[in-house]
Amino acid sequence: MTHAPQPIRIDPETIDLRPLDLDPAGFQSPLPVQHYSLIYEDAAIGLAVGIWDTTTMQEAFGPYPGDEYITVLDGGFAMVDAAGGTLAAAQAGDSVTFRNGAPSSWKQKGYLRKVYLTLQDPKGTTPALASAKGGFCVLDRARAPQGSPDADGVTREVVFRNDAGTMTVTLCVFPARILPPAPCPSHRLIRVLAGAITLTGPATPPDRFDAGTHVFLPKGTTCAWETGAGTVAIFVDVTAD
Repeated sequence: MTHAPQPIRIDPETIDLRPLDLDPAGFQSPLPVQHYSLIYEDAAIGLAVGIWDTTTMQEAFGPYPGDEYITVLDGGFAMVDAAGGTLAAAQAGDSVTFRNGAPSSWKQKGYLRKVYLTLQDPKGTTPALASAKGGFCVLDRARAPQGSPDADGVTREVVFRNDAGTMTVTLCVFPARILPPAPCPSHRLIRVLAGAITLTGPATPPDRFDAGTHVFLPKGTTCAWETGAGTVAIFVDVTAD
């Protein structure tokens, strides 16, 4: 029997992490200790959603492996170029996007933990980029999306789209509204920044997601939506088939 997809609440404090086996060749630093928990995977399109942590480390320099969105839960890091220059730096609470193939090295001191969504198309290739310029973006949590509300009263701004056009990160501000049940047209990770989103499935009670929470909707998840005026959220949509 095939079960209908359901919203998946991502609660980092209740998720057990498993150790990762690491290859020393992947690091410029001594080998760190890393763990992960895979919350959702669609191997056919190279999608993975989960929690990951690490101790102090610096990765070997090379092309970034796939497109990615993360929320930094603890610690901080910097993406650096081959000459040691900082391309982007982030701390706990930041949301960050990564472009496939951007030449770089992840560098950090101390413990770090993150929520991640990665997209590594198994049929795709890693572009040979000469520069990492624009390859990493730390989203400003205080910035309102640019643009005017649409017909539904929602203001949306696309802040990242991958080169393949299969992954989009959008900053959204919602009015007070209730939408009837409808299937989600994409795989969607949501980070609520302000206000709350309440999701109600056809056979499930309402589930409220307040500021600071994450929820993942596998493609086809059917639920009704309710938002309060001024609710702000980041939507990460993957439309690869």
